Amino acid sequence: MEKAFDRIEWSFLIKVLRRFGFTDDFIDLVDACVRENHFSLLVNGSFTPFFTATRGLRQGDPLSPTLFILVEEVLSRSLTRAINQGLIRPYYSKRGCPIISHSLFADDAILFLNGCETSIRGLMSIISRYERAAGQLVNASKRTIRRIQGLTGFSRGHLPFDYLGCPIFLGHRRIHYFDALVGKLRKKLAGWKLQLLSPGGRIQLIRHLLQGDTRLLIERHGLPSDLLPAITMTEMSFTEDQPIWTLTIDGSFSCSSSWEHFRNRSPKTFWEISYGIRPSHLVFRSSCGSSCTEDYPPTIE
Repeated sequence: MEKAFDRIEWSFLIKVLRRFGFTDDFIDLVDACVRENHFSLLVNGSFTPFFTATRGLRQGDPLSPTLFILVEEVLSRSLTRAINQGLIRPYYSKRGCPIISHSLFADDAILFLNGCETSIRGLMSIISRYERAAGQLVNASKRTIRRIQGLTGFSRGHLPFDYLGCPIFLGHRRIHYFDALVGKLRKKLAGWKLQLLSPGGRIQLIRHLLQGDTRLLIERHGLPSDLLPAITMTEMSFTEDQPIWTLTIDGSFSCSSSWEHFRNRSPKTFWEISYGIRPSHLVFRSSCGSSCTEDYPPTIE
């Protein structure tokens, strides 16, 4: 969807809330939250007079994602009803597998159809009605379909492609399907800290990073055996030595880090008493039954 949050019609949102069975008091509160907002723009260093919006949801508001999902549920149920009525023929993957007609995530949508002309016309009819009712607009530059390109006006897509950072492919796993994932992880692993890690430490760090957005992909399909070596192969210059300043994150020297290092070189205190030995040695002496300060109490001569 193009500018999904900014195009939602308030009247359509109120109708959706009523159809879902929300109370009038709650609907009035939501209506007041989305309508009673004033905005001002900074133009040439000065603020413009405040003005009010006529549609849309505020991005960053904790309530906006929930309201957007309720509005998008209308599109989801419309597609499901069209399939049940035979207006759209779904794509059958394998006997015994559940039928998946669409997948919605935020303002992105993937539709699975068999590609016949009847299904495409039914789909376009549902999308057009949804756009007129909710005020939404499908982004023509980002929508792709493989068949009946002239009927829809969509651009043609090819497998594999990336969806939410995960590769969508057909057939066996190939390492070049994960090029985007490798590039993303290399950016996170770039820097002098990766160069100082042992091979085992690199593997552990990569596995920690892979527990993020790609966790579902890994659990479902796994990763090719050649992927981890491809990620750990970082380009290093061997033509000349590169100095590394270990007191900063990026390894570059800064006067502030040097000053902080020398400023904090005063003797460290332990139990508010200055000692020249380390606290670990005092703990060791205590575990051996010795006094943490002196073996014998001081005497007064």
